[in-house]
Amino acid sequence: MELNDKNLESFLLKAEADPAVMEIMKGIMYWCQAASEAGISLQEIASVGTVGYQLAQDESLKAFFEYVVKMNSMGIKPVEH
Repeated sequence: MELNDKNLESFLLKAEADPAVMEIMKGIMYWCQAASEAGISLQEIASVGTVGYQLAQDESLKAFFEYVVKMNSMGIKPVEH
């Protein structure tokens, strides 16, 4: 398949070779479509995806993010001074 997008072509080749990657690709496409329909811009979607990627690369950053999310779910918010 010739898409003239080397990154997409690379991802598709990985997805064709690995069912788990195919599921990841389908999930990304589904949630990006849902985000678009909710009025979220492509730039905002890309920013969230970039953060997710970075979290997987840095365990301490991931732990900090999980801590912040847990505090937020408990109703604990940062205090503004």
